[in-house]
Amino acid sequence: MQVNIVNCLFVLDSEKNDNIRKNDIKKIKVLVTKDRKLLTIKYQGKNMKDDLKSRLKDILGTEVVHLEQVYTFASEDKVDIVYLGVGNISNIKNLDDNFELVDFSVKTNKSVSLGTDLYKYKTIDIEKDNNIEYIHEIEAENNIKETLLYLLTSYKRIRANIDISDIMFKFLPDSFTLEDVRKVYELIKDTSVDKSNFRKKIVKYCEKIETEQDTKNGYRPSQRYRFKALKGDIWLWF
Repeated sequence: MQVNIVNCLFVLDSEKNDNIRKNDIKKIKVLVTKDRKLLTIKYQGKNMKDDLKSRLKDILGTEVVHLEQVYTFASEDKVDIVYLGVGNISNIKNLDDNFELVDFSVKTNKSVSLGTDLYKYKTIDIEKDNNIEYIHEIEAENNIKETLLYLLTSYKRIRANIDISDIMFKFLPDSFTLEDVRKVYELIKDTSVDKSNFRKKIVKYCEKIETEQDTKNGYRPSQRYRFKALKGDIWLWF
């Protein structure tokens, strides 16, 4: 039986807003091949995470990617060990011509989009051995269904952990505004939050960076921050 390492890499991209005083428009993209397949490498019996990091460095030109194992899918002829990846577009230096970054989103109305294509899905709860297992059924052709299933499962992990871990900051560049953090949170959760309350809860994880006045446009830009890990802190703000 063949054992594979499969990577679901989610990257935060930003589109410039015409109004320079407003935040850039945030979007999530995923790494796929030209035929919408995920990065897959054969397990060599060594360190899976290191092997995946090395391959991603060849594809992206960077090692600045957060990786964590999320799920194992088994069938009659193969086992796929799925790793979730998170990064920022600014760290990607040289994207391999065999891959591309395409738009991705998951809506609360039970739809998932990949590129310009939209797919409906539903989640079924199955009780097994006193545990609840969640099965996603996606309305898609067989050639794309596996890609969507792995992406959806990994993205749900991000959503589940965003309030109890620092994974949200893995999407951000080295410096950011508090508004950037809120926009990323709302984008991933497909929701909206109170600006003031969110700022109060998140600012303790952010360290101020000195910013200079924009003399060309005559105003001081928004305060920028870097992520500040708090030793021994419990992540839970909502």
